Amino acid sequence: MSINKKPELLAPAGSLKHLEMALAFGADAVYAGVPKWSLRVRGNGFIREDFIKGIELAHSQGKKVHAVLNIIPHVRRVAAFERIVDEMAQLKPDAFIMADPGLIDIVRNRYPDIPIHLSVQANTVNAGSVKFWQKVGLTRCILARELSLTEIEMIKQECPDMEIEVFAHGALCIAVSGRCLISGMLSHRDANIGACNNACRYGFKVRNVHSATADDVTTFEADDGTILSAELEEGMHHPGEWMRMEEDLNGSYLMNSKDLCTLPVLKRLIEIGVDSLKIEGRSRSPFYSAAISRAYRLAIDAICEGREIPEESYTIVNSIPSRGYTTALLEPHRPDKTQDYETNSPNPGNWQICGDIKTQDADGTLHIDVKNRFEKNSKIALFTPQGMIPLDGGSLANEKDGKALDVAPGTGWTVTLKHKDKVDISKAVMLRIDN
Repeated sequence: MSINKKPELLAPAGSLKHLEMALAFGADAVYAGVPKWSLRVRGNGFIREDFIKGIELAHSQGKKVHAVLNIIPHVRRVAAFERIVDEMAQLKPDAFIMADPGLIDIVRNRYPDIPIHLSVQANTVNAGSVKFWQKVGLTRCILARELSLTEIEMIKQECPDMEIEVFAHGALCIAVSGRCLISGMLSHRDANIGACNNACRYGFKVRNVHSATADDVTTFEADDGTILSAELEEGMHHPGEWMRMEEDLNGSYLMNSKDLCTLPVLKRLIEIGVDSLKIEGRSRSPFYSAAISRAYRLAIDAICEGREIPEESYTIVNSIPSRGYTTALLEPHRPDKTQDYETNSPNPGNWQICGDIKTQDADGTLHIDVKNRFEKNSKIALFTPQGMIPLDGGSLANEKDGKALDVAPGTGWTVTLKHKDKVDISKAVMLRIDN
């Protein structure tokens, strides 16, 4: 296959700082949630003023901001939507990301000039659905995460005039495109209004495992009539509350998925002609948005220039915390390649944010608020849009009295380090690298 175009790299923005960092580290566009109307009630620091500043900044760089309005509201909330969409439309975002047909109809009637991108929440898995939404007037479809590479290619071939967006990196949900009832059942927090408590990540215990027959348990009916019955306890938040679980001949489905990483199949996605590659993670840190944006920026550019993905891309994704990686349903896998049965954080990463640079003197000296312990002999560096810049800890000193230090113990300390070169401290992240 040949590569005809370079896809958009779309990064998450949980706050204005996320937006600034993602754009600086290589994203072509960001998506940010409208408070109370996107699927994030936590990890969403955007307010109207942030949208104004963010859209202005992105447009000054020739980049875009997509505003997320993908809530699926119950009837009582619909009446308040028109006021919200009127306010957002005045800011002129580059697109609305939406899922609910009723809300989409309102926006199409009131603001036909603002593009609408169909959210992954709409669970689009075939070309017929894509064509339907294209007829309605939508300009882009974010495909469901339950599709294979072959299915994505088939859809793109049948719908060449519709923009197709695919998730490229980040956390995966065990439900179909996030349509999960676990959080609602355990804690009355509805995932489809953005209140998911990530209950699928909790640790569960099993007791009273025994074989049963179809006469004992009617939930499943295996061919030979045998069923494995058990009880589950989510011990972190619901100790002592045991839930019935049955497993038939097809098995049971444990809920903690590894994180998605498409670097191994990125070239194929680009060759297919996917228009936008999306990074999940509005609830993650600004550093995460920056780091993953740089990893995929380097990878996309290399592929489109006929080169191999640089090692730095893999170093970045393997150096930040994750649940381990999988290409998920894009490629056929055994369950043990996509699930982590033992912990929800198997890879703590070896990059630790250790300081926040407050100022830099004319001679280059850095003034640092310590965030995590580091020593003068620690391997420390600045992660910047231009790459990693090593720091020498030998000049570590207490800011208050100028005395040399062997250790910066942690939060509450302010220290200095000598560094000869000028640094854009608004975009640099100070890291301790644990090899």
